[in-house]
Parts: sequence; C-alpha cells; structure tokens
Amino acid sequence: MSDDEGIISRSFFIVLCIIGASAILSSTMSKNPVLNPFAESLNTPEALMGTVAAASTVPGVLISLPAGSLSDMIGRRKVLLFSSIIFASAPFFYVFINSWWQLIIVRFYHGFATAIFVPVARAAIAEMFPSSKGEKISTFTSATIVGRAIAPFLGGYILAVTVWNFKALYLAVGVAGLTAFLVTLL
Repeated sequence: MSDDEGIISRSFFIVLCIIGASAILSSTMSKNPVLNPFAESLNTPEALMGTVAAASTVPGVLISLPAGSLSDMIGRRKVLLFSSIIFASAPFFYVFINSWWQLIIVRFYHGFATAIFVPVARAAIAEMFPSSKGEKISTFTSATIVGRAIAPFLGGYILAVTVWNFKALYLAVGVAGLTAFLVTLL
C-alpha cells in the first residue's frame, strides 16, 4: 500500500467511525429514554408496547444479509449512502406522528438504517484492512458504542430542558442523523 493509499484508508476509517457514532447516537436517542413515554402519550395499547419497541429490530432480521450482498454487487459506498439517507430522514417522521400505529411504521422504517449500515460498514472495514480487520472492526464498534452510550444522557437532558417536548427531541435526533448523512458525503 502506498503512502497515499494509506492516508486515504485511514481517512475513510475515521470518517466511517464518525458516521457510526453519529448514526447510532441518532438511532439510540430515538428510543432511549423517549420511546415508552412517547408511545404512552399516543395511547398505545399496553399489549402493543413491545411491538413498538421491536418494530425497528425486524428490518435487522430481514435486510442485513441482503444489504451486505447488495454492497458486494454495487459497492459499499452506495449502500452506506442509502443507509445514511434513512438515518437522516427517519427522525423527522417522528415529529408528525399522532397515533401509535404510525409510531410502529416509523420505527420499522428507522430500523432499516442500522440493519443496512452496520454489516456493510464492517464489510468495508474488513475489505480495506485485511491484515488488521479485527482491530479495525473492534475500534469501529467502540465508536458506535460511544454514540449508543451518550444517547440516553443527551436524550434525557433534551427532554428535561424542553419539559418532555417529544418533537424537540426528535429534531435533535434528526440533527445527529443529518450529521451522519453529511459525513457520508465526504
């Protein structure tokens, strides 16, 4: 690998870690700590609270494998860009929700972002760093965990400051999702 290729690879990796941290921050803050109180405010039947929570995980089961395979065919960058579009757009749909069934639909849609992003990002890392893929994937995973760890604190703070204004929180979630999208464009 030439010096230029090494710089490009390292830059790509840093950008991917920033995208991962921002995207997972956005995704996690959309549910923790806000999801249950938001669902309750929409009069979600108690028997469907689990469905609301699980709606975003269903795409992970359905789409992770096809997303990875698609990235093998058309390229990782295109699939990562598609995922970042979902990260950027999904949070803004929460702002317009006024019924529990709409929340399930938006949660399902939002779940596609992570279901696509994580396996494709890991495949890109493994491909770009074959001799250190374990180290790089672990570092990337740590970056996403930073986003996941910050999200509940930041979300709780936003809810406290805005006196439980769910729309304000989801706008902040949207800013994190837009950040992931904009960094993907680099």
